[in-house]
Amino acid sequence: MRDRVEELIDFVAGGHRRFKRMEELTGVKSDSWKNTCRNQQRVTQEMVEAIGAVWPQYAYWLVTGKTDEEHGHTSPIRDRIARDLEKIKGTEQ
Repeated sequence: MRDRVEELIDFVAGGHRRFKRMEELTGVKSDSWKNTCRNQQRVTQEMVEAIGAVWPQYAYWLVTGKTDEEHGHTSPIRDRIARDLEKIKGTEQ
């Protein structure tokens, strides 16, 4: 699950201040996000609940590692691919 949390952070808050941005978005302390990504602590219930509240479309994926697009459950990876394809289509026109 830690890998999925890290992927989500990279997608929604990537960049230099990503852990601070996650704190701003979720209310979970930046040190908790940082320590989780550095494998110094486990993903907490507070983190899972915060992700589910802010990004409900990723909740199922976060917990199971699976997507279910038919029911609105996607992943940051799929959303990144879709975003990148849209950029490519936009430059080809």
